[in-house]
Amino acid sequence: MALRFLARANPPPILFRYRRPSDWTIDEISKQQLYAATSQELNDPFECCAPVVWNIELMKEQFIKYAPAFGLSPVKAAEEFDSSLEWGKKKLLEKWEATKAETRIVCFSARSDSIRMWSYYAQAHEGSCVGYNTSERPFWVAQKVKYQDPNTPFDVVAASQRDPTEIAANIMCRKSSEWEFEEEYRVASDLEDIRLIPFNASAIKEIRLGARIKAEFKVKVMEAVSHLPHRPTLIQMACDSGRFILTESVV
Repeated sequence: MALRFLARANPPPILFRYRRPSDWTIDEISKQQLYAATSQELNDPFECCAPVVWNIELMKEQFIKYAPAFGLSPVKAAEEFDSSLEWGKKKLLEKWEATKAETRIVCFSARSDSIRMWSYYAQAHEGSCVGYNTSERPFWVAQKVKYQDPNTPFDVVAASQRDPTEIAANIMCRKSSEWEFEEEYRVASDLEDIRLIPFNASAIKEIRLGARIKAEFKVKVMEAVSHLPHRPTLIQMACDSGRFILTESVV
């Protein structure tokens, strides 16, 4: 199973994380820890809400198929399945909701020059954008978000037979096509109590400073960088009003 999850990981060489000008951002750099958010803490109200369907007939077929290993005849297995169907459906739904609630997500982007993302996630270009080397943990397990509006519900039972990792991907890495501009990748964990994910300082490859960064926050970033074992590339973003694009220059 773990190998299948790794096979799904496909990050580019650098992933970027847009950050507000806050103490959380400074801690991320100086303490090397990523905050893993719940779906309720993210800005999209449709997070982890892709519709699903439970194929009851397929579940019954599988139950009957493996019943002899537990000493049940096909007829008895069918009777057992039918008699416990409502209880089983209730337990499956409870487990599904618990899995979604326990999922913790860290969001990244393949882009570092998105005007909209600097506006949304870096407090109107006053924050920063940290670039991480994805050859290091935990960034190497980042999975690409699938932007697809649902036209049919996701068949959980069929996916469990084909590849169980499809289920986790459907929970954490499926979003509306409206978000496609973000080119998002995600690192996720289902460990409910773990909210801070550590990483090596060497993973910080570059730090971009917003076009509207305030002097006070810039000083804090530079101070945090000064204590790292190596100096990442520092890049100052600026606005080219003649072309409506962001430009960059190495500090």
